[in-house]
Amino acid sequence: MSYAPFLAAAFLLWPFTCIAGTQGNVLLLALAAIPAMFVARPRIRPATYLMAGVAFLLWAIASEYWSPVSRGIASGSLWGGDFAIRSAGLRIGLTLMFATLLIAGTLRIAPGRAQISSRLMLGAVSVHGLLVLLGPHLGAAVMPFFYGDDPLEYSSGFQNLDRGANAFALVLPILVAYLGARSGIVWKGVALLVALASVASFALLGASAAMFGALLMLVAFLIVRLFPKYGLRGLFTAVAAYIALAPFLIGGLLHLLERSGRTLPGSFQSRAWSWEVVIGKIQEAPLTGHGIEASKSWRETYAAYPEWMAQLPDFWAYYPVVPGHPHNMALQIWAETGGVGALLTALAVLLIGWRLPIGGRLRADIRYAIGGMLAATFCLFSFSYSAWNEAFWSTLALAVAALVLLSRRVRGSLG
Repeated sequence: MSYAPFLAAAFLLWPFTCIAGTQGNVLLLALAAIPAMFVARPRIRPATYLMAGVAFLLWAIASEYWSPVSRGIASGSLWGGDFAIRSAGLRIGLTLMFATLLIAGTLRIAPGRAQISSRLMLGAVSVHGLLVLLGPHLGAAVMPFFYGDDPLEYSSGFQNLDRGANAFALVLPILVAYLGARSGIVWKGVALLVALASVASFALLGASAAMFGALLMLVAFLIVRLFPKYGLRGLFTAVAAYIALAPFLIGGLLHLLERSGRTLPGSFQSRAWSWEVVIGKIQEAPLTGHGIEASKSWRETYAAYPEWMAQLPDFWAYYPVVPGHPHNMALQIWAETGGVGALLTALAVLLIGWRLPIGGRLRADIRYAIGGMLAATFCLFSFSYSAWNEAFWSTLALAVAALVLLSRRVRGSLG
């Protein structure tokens, strides 16, 4: 029996779990992965990139020993209904386990057995896109329906819309690449229209990372077009280098901006100041880092930085410069797991890129989708989430599974 129908069933829930804030994608990943053990019977061989990823996670879990915010492995009990996994490293480790099962099971789907399932997946992704498109126009109108009459709760709803937009940015390259691969100039126009409409929707929602991710997706498409043989490997190599050299690259960029005397807009400037503080923390423990989730303990407020405070309203004096985490996973990995963790992460990304087939061994639509998804992931990686956000990694794993499912679709059906 093919695993494709089980995967398609999971994707029917995708639009709703994403618009609800993506936290449900953690459970969706588990529900989608478990059948793979019984239906697809994936042969999970320890690929080199997976081994590098596991090595990083083991190091991250070990760093709980010296983390100032370590809370142990678990708390509560299953019988009491308050059981919780307190270890961020263990949560991400479980996410990796389910992601491995999911993707390995999807890779076991025989070519040609995913025709209907891929259509359902593409339909679910399209519904998600439609909801994102309607979000800026209907969001305020539907908030009372979900959150009652308390306007203070509406911020959670709009934050969920933002997360839903980020999730759509991850699968947008699949939809655009699929449409663009169909024969006829009309389909190319439709693909471009979907991309531009998505950029506009992200901008109206204020989902800056998703917007820049969609724009960078188009740049990645161009690179893949110009360099069909080694373009993807070049993109993965560039991302790996960015992770390995993040404190130096970002620190150098911040230094140039400071020397230029330019002030960045709003949230971008606050990100820049936060990153300056985090780079300082990296210099305190460059090899081992401060321990997983240590950035939660960095509660220095803007009052401690008079030069920055002089550019802000008085009430900013009480805000922490690093708001819970750096909102840059590369810097967070460096700060919390040190150079050891950063180099293992960079190695895993590099090995994934160089494991991919080159040239014509990958269908054109799949090459474009991989490059676009990497670009969108890079933006979210650099501006949005904590490195230990299992909802983000679950969403990415499901997006990768969708891409693999599309690759199992027979080429002729694209026509």
